[in-house]
Amino acid sequence: MSRQFDAYPNPLKAGREERPYLLVVQHAFWSDRPSRIVIPLVTTSAIRPEPRLNPILIVRGRQLYLSPTEMFTISTKYLRNPITNLEAERYRIISALDLVFAGI
Repeated sequence: MSRQFDAYPNPLKAGREERPYLLVVQHAFWSDRPSRIVIPLVTTSAIRPEPRLNPILIVRGRQLYLSPTEMFTISTKYLRNPITNLEAERYRIISALDLVFAGI
């Protein structure tokens, strides 16, 4: 079972080089669903970051950017073996989502 803010290797071959990981943002309340809402973590070459919208997150020593405007759902069958959990970055992740959904 995936937890909120678990990061997984991107199972999608297309774009994996620039989007190596997917971050689960869906709350555990919805864990009975067959899919998860995820946000790609992208490389510097894939984005022109805006500080609040695209916070820097460190995954396995790599500096990556959260890209919440690329959010999508993916079947749980593709999310195997999380590599880390970014709960410690909760405030910055939620702040980026607030900007996307509420403009605040």
